[in-house]
Amino acid sequence: MNIRPIRTPEDYGAALKMIDKYWASEEGTENSDYFEILCALIMVYEKENRPVDLPDPIEALKYYMQQDGHPVEELGLILKDQTLAQKILGKSASLTLPVVYQLYKHWEYPPVSFLNPYKLISDPLREETP
Repeated sequence: MNIRPIRTPEDYGAALKMIDKYWASEEGTENSDYFEILCALIMVYEKENRPVDLPDPIEALKYYMQQDGHPVEELGLILKDQTLAQKILGKSASLTLPVVYQLYKHWEYPPVSFLNPYKLISDPLREETP
């Protein structure tokens, strides 16, 4: 077993192929140790060379809700405010830390999904006319 840093896309591809070979290694064996080291090297390479953009928080919320079968009304029940739920999904109200906490507490949605900044859409009913 030859361990070396992953420096190029070719090294990365080869490392990914090696993962399959060692995936089911019995824990505590030399092969499982190699697997863990290989995974760590892959993670370092991916962090440096293949960054993953955070999603739009509202699109992430809509996606999670759709995948899990949660209607907007259920979000309103969790937040104890149907209007707030509608406004959040319509981007006229922010996802605050307490809201993100409720999403995690009730549905176990990962808070990191809601960290990316996004612009609010102004509410035409609340805009002042000159």
